[in-house]
Amino acid sequence: MTRHLRLPVLASALLVAALGLSACGNNSASQASSSPAPSSSAPTSASASPSPSASPSSSATTPPPTGSNAAGLARCVSTQLSASLAPGAGGAAGHVYTKIVLKNTGSAPCLLSGFAGVSLTNGPDGAPIGAPADRDGSMPVVDITLNPGQSGAADFGYTQAGLYGGSCTQVQAAGIRIYPPEDYGSLFIPDQQTGCSEAGLHLLTLKAFQPM
Repeated sequence: MTRHLRLPVLASALLVAALGLSACGNNSASQASSSPAPSSSAPTSASASPSPSASPSSSATTPPPTGSNAAGLARCVSTQLSASLAPGAGGAAGHVYTKIVLKNTGSAPCLLSGFAGVSLTNGPDGAPIGAPADRDGSMPVVDITLNPGQSGAADFGYTQAGLYGGSCTQVQAAGIRIYPPEDYGSLFIPDQQTGCSEAGLHLLTLKAFQPM
């Protein structure tokens, strides 16, 4: 009788133990599933951090260029200039040296710099005669601010056509046409000279303009 009573009691104890283990397992699974997953997005504080400011060098003002151009002067052009000849270094052995003078006759300052275009011509509106003047680089190119009434001058050389003998077809020129540096307009100085019609014979030379 006692043996038969122990079997149900043992079975009940085993059943209670099994139920306890099952409850523990379910509780663990429930806790694991309810734990929040880590966020894959970056913290909002990182996205709100300010971007680096521009370097001081990028915001600094570039200093203006030096020289006459710093004032923003326009080039001297033919419409505000007058042209004339002035005594130069004289001459010898068929070479004559004078100066081409450009004067600011306008009402505003202008910039004179570099070489003019110069040729002999048969009149103010006539065609050029022979080769234009060759540039003589023995004087530096300088920026000259011509205020109203001021002038700049360039040394001008002329070789007499007679020195070329029979290789020169002589033509009488009425004067000199001058194109100020970087200008398409021209000025005319009456000055009768004998030129050569051959473009291969170079009678004229010109230096860069200098202050007077």
